[in-house]
Amino acid sequence: QRMLPFSSLEEAAASLGRPLTHAETLWFRYSATMPDYFIYFIIFFLFFWFMVLCSLPLALIEAMSPKLVNKFKVQPNVRIPFSRVLQCYKDVFIIQLIAITPIESIFIPFFK
Repeated sequence: QRMLPFSSLEEAAASLGRPLTHAETLWFRYSATMPDYFIYFIIFFLFFWFMVLCSLPLALIEAMSPKLVNKFKVQPNVRIPFSRVLQCYKDVFIIQLIAITPIESIFIPFFK
């Protein structure tokens, strides 16, 4: 069984009971003939970069202007040096690369 069980745009729209959005149509045309593992790779790549790029602004805000985030912190008087923020960011990046991404690549096809 393929990741996309539809052979045409019309069949996908009929299954959903509504017309496909522009983004859904683009994704269907892009991925309809691709092997499943290539689609998994794209999903992992997008998830990985989403995790990296979304956490970077938070780390930079924390490091550059702590007064903006003090009211949202549990311990507002605790200051974290910029070197520690970068070290934490680097450690999370490595864990994501070494541990989480391979686990995803094993278990997503398993639960399919």
